[in-house]
Amino acid sequence: MMKAFKPIENVENSCLILDRGEWPNFHDAEVHTLNIWRGDLRPDDDVWVGPVIEASFELCALQHPFVAVLKFHDCDAIRMEEFNHQNAVYDLTFSHKSRGNYSDGKPLPPWISVTFEQAFGVALSFTCFKVEVLERK
Repeated sequence: MMKAFKPIENVENSCLILDRGEWPNFHDAEVHTLNIWRGDLRPDDDVWVGPVIEASFELCALQHPFVAVLKFHDCDAIRMEEFNHQNAVYDLTFSHKSRGNYSDGKPLPPWISVTFEQAFGVALSFTCFKVEVLERK
Protein backbone atom coordinates (compact mmCIF):
# COMPACT_ATOMS: atom_id res chain seq x y z
CA MET A 1 0.00 0.00 0.00
CA MET A 2 1.30 3.42 -0.98
CA LYS A 3 1.92 5.94 1.81
CA ALA A 4 -0.11 9.16 1.73
CA PHE A 5 1.79 12.26 0.59
CA LYS A 6 2.46 14.52 3.57
CA PRO A 7 3.81 17.92 2.45
CA ILE A 8 5.52 18.65 5.77
CA GLU A 9 7.46 15.39 5.47
CA ASN A 10 7.70 14.95 1.70
CA VAL A 11 8.40 18.50 0.47
CA GLU A 12 12.05 19.48 0.82
CA ASN A 13 12.50 22.66 2.93
CA SER A 14 8.78 22.71 3.82
CA CYS A 15 9.72 24.41 7.09
CA LEU A 16 10.30 27.66 5.14
CA ILE A 17 6.57 28.13 4.49
CA LEU A 18 4.82 26.49 7.43
CA ASP A 19 1.95 28.50 8.89
CA ARG A 20 1.93 28.04 12.67
CA GLY A 21 3.63 24.67 12.23
CA GLU A 22 1.19 23.42 9.55
CA TRP A 23 1.38 23.17 5.77
CA PRO A 24 -0.19 26.44 4.56
CA ASN A 25 -3.59 26.80 2.95
CA PHE A 26 -3.26 27.26 -0.83
CA HIS A 27 -7.00 28.00 -1.23
CA ASP A 28 -7.39 31.16 -3.37
CA ALA A 29 -3.62 31.47 -3.80
CA GLU A 30 -2.61 33.71 -6.71
CA VAL A 31 -0.05 32.27 -9.11
CA HIS A 32 2.46 35.06 -9.72
CA THR A 33 4.94 33.18 -11.90
CA LEU A 34 5.01 29.83 -13.61
CA ASN A 35 8.19 28.75 -15.40
CA ILE A 36 8.67 25.47 -17.20
CA TRP A 37 12.19 24.44 -18.21
CA ARG A 38 12.41 21.55 -20.64
CA GLY A 39 15.33 19.89 -18.88
CA ASP A 40 18.60 18.60 -20.27
CA LEU A 41 18.53 15.08 -21.67
CA ARG A 42 21.75 14.05 -23.45
CA PRO A 43 22.11 10.26 -23.22
CA ASP A 44 25.43 10.29 -25.10
CA ASP A 45 26.88 12.45 -22.30
CA ASP A 46 24.99 10.58 -19.53
CA VAL A 47 22.98 13.73 -18.65
CA TRP A 48 19.45 12.97 -17.46
CA VAL A 49 17.79 16.12 -16.04
CA GLY A 50 14.02 16.07 -16.56
CA PRO A 51 11.77 19.11 -17.00
CA VAL A 52 11.50 21.50 -14.05
CA ILE A 53 8.54 23.66 -13.05
CA GLU A 54 9.00 26.64 -10.73
CA ALA A 55 5.97 28.52 -9.42
CA SER A 56 5.41 31.37 -7.01
CA PHE A 57 2.11 31.60 -5.15
CA GLU A 58 0.74 34.44 -3.05
CA LEU A 59 -1.04 32.66 -0.22
CA CYS A 60 -3.96 35.04 0.21
CA ALA A 61 -6.16 32.98 2.57
CA LEU A 62 -3.71 33.23 5.47
CA GLN A 63 -3.89 35.69 8.34
CA HIS A 64 -0.45 36.95 7.28
CA PRO A 65 -0.20 36.40 3.50
CA PHE A 66 3.17 35.73 1.86
CA VAL A 67 4.63 34.46 -1.40
CA ALA A 68 5.86 30.86 -1.52
CA VAL A 69 8.21 29.73 -4.30
CA LEU A 70 8.08 26.00 -5.11
CA LYS A 71 10.18 23.96 -7.52
CA PHE A 72 9.09 20.64 -9.00
CA HIS A 73 11.88 18.39 -10.32
CA ASP A 74 11.91 15.80 -13.12
CA CYS A 75 8.37 16.53 -14.29
CA ASP A 76 6.38 14.43 -16.74
CA ALA A 77 2.87 14.28 -18.20
CA ILE A 78 2.46 18.07 -17.91
CA ARG A 79 -1.07 19.21 -18.78
CA MET A 80 -2.24 22.83 -18.71
CA GLU A 81 -5.85 23.77 -19.38
CA GLU A 82 -7.63 27.11 -19.20
CA PHE A 83 -4.85 28.75 -17.24
CA ASN A 84 -5.49 32.47 -17.70
CA HIS A 85 -5.50 35.90 -16.03
CA GLN A 86 -7.80 34.56 -13.30
CA ASN A 87 -4.99 32.48 -11.95
CA ALA A 88 -6.33 31.91 -8.45
CA VAL A 89 -5.72 28.35 -7.30
CA TYR A 90 -8.66 26.72 -5.58
CA ASP A 91 -6.27 24.17 -4.10
CA LEU A 92 -2.82 22.64 -4.60
CA THR A 93 -2.92 18.88 -4.13
CA PHE A 94 -0.28 16.16 -3.97
CA SER A 95 -0.46 12.37 -3.98
CA HIS A 96 1.88 9.48 -4.60
CA LYS A 97 1.39 7.52 -7.83
CA SER A 98 2.81 4.07 -8.45
CA ARG A 99 5.42 3.63 -11.20
CA GLY A 100 5.53 -0.15 -11.20
CA ASN A 101 8.32 -2.48 -10.11
CA TYR A 102 11.96 -3.26 -10.78
CA SER A 103 12.65 -6.58 -12.51
CA ASP A 104 13.25 -8.15 -9.07
CA GLY A 105 9.72 -7.19 -7.97
CA LYS A 106 10.67 -4.31 -5.64
CA PRO A 107 8.56 -1.18 -6.22
CA LEU A 108 10.09 1.74 -8.08
CA PRO A 109 10.10 5.06 -6.20
CA PRO A 110 6.65 6.60 -6.76
CA TRP A 111 5.80 9.65 -8.78
CA ILE A 112 4.38 12.65 -6.99
CA SER A 113 1.15 13.68 -8.69
CA VAL A 114 0.61 17.47 -8.48
CA THR A 115 -2.56 19.37 -9.35
CA PHE A 116 -3.23 23.11 -9.39
CA GLU A 117 -7.01 23.10 -9.11
CA GLN A 118 -9.16 26.07 -10.02
CA ALA A 119 -12.79 26.58 -9.07
CA PHE A 120 -13.84 25.60 -12.61
CA GLY A 121 -11.49 22.62 -13.01
CA VAL A 122 -7.86 21.56 -13.26
CA ALA A 123 -5.53 24.28 -14.55
CA LEU A 124 -2.22 22.41 -14.34
CA SER A 125 -1.37 18.82 -13.52
CA PHE A 126 1.82 16.79 -13.77
CA THR A 127 3.93 14.18 -12.10
CA CYS A 128 7.39 14.77 -10.66
CA PHE A 129 10.02 13.11 -8.48
CA LYS A 130 10.70 15.91 -6.00
CA VAL A 131 8.96 19.00 -4.62
CA GLU A 132 11.08 21.69 -3.02
CA VAL A 133 10.33 25.02 -1.32
CA LEU A 134 12.86 27.57 -2.54
CA GLU A 135 11.84 30.59 -0.51
CA ARG A 136 9.25 32.59 1.36
CA LYS A 137 8.89 36.25 0.44
